[in-house]
Amino acid sequence: MSRQGAAGKFRIQPAVQDGYGAFRANDQAPAIKTLRCVFCDQEKQLDAFSKTQVAKATHNPYAPPGWNKKQKTVTCKQCTAKQSATLQCMTCTLKKPLEQFAKNQRKHAERARCLKCMAKREEEDMNDSDPDYSSDEDGPSHETWHDIM
Repeated sequence: MSRQGAAGKFRIQPAVQDGYGAFRANDQAPAIKTLRCVFCDQEKQLDAFSKTQVAKATHNPYAPPGWNKKQKTVTCKQCTAKQSATLQCMTCTLKKPLEQFAKNQRKHAERARCLKCMAKREEEDMNDSDPDYSSDEDGPSHETWHDIM
């Protein structure tokens, strides 16, 4: 659809219509309609992939030279690993939901302690433990360096 300009001297075209205008004028790669999943090795439509995976596989004009030519490894939503909902406590060795762990403990899953075990450890009084030195029956010795020499 076009319309006449002022005094009929020129024609005004809509910006996005059948190749007119600058819409997608600088695209250097053809638009992709399907991608191949690395794990299931099937060609699937773009909606079977996350936005991140689609962006990874499409042309990036800001990438370093040669990056766009490399084969990209993308995985579909079905083959992508899901986020773990449980962790195993290092102290009590029970699998518990993430809510029972502090956020800082979740970052290091292999050595995470649950909130109960952390509270129990804090409750322990360090002063109740036996002293690290061996004592005689008559009490600890108060020797000085002069006595030893």
